[in-house]
Amino acid sequence: MLVKGDLIRVPADTILTQNTKAAAFIDKYIYTKTPNIGIFIEYQRNNSSLVYVGNEYWVVKNRDYKYMELVC
Repeated sequence: MLVKGDLIRVPADTILTQNTKAAAFIDKYIYTKTPNIGIFIEYQRNNSSLVYVGNEYWVVKNRDYKYMELVC
């Protein structure tokens, strides 16, 4: 279980979506071209999570990102 503020790794070729609040329609989506680092915000319905990647909030499937461990 992740908590708000955890760093995550979003691999290349992952779909990120933004939804309207009024309905479940997708407003905007992108496929990542390179791996990205993001910040976990919260779990949502349908096995997805809200994450902060590239200065925007996105919804991504839970299976498509991984917890990022920092090695010092």
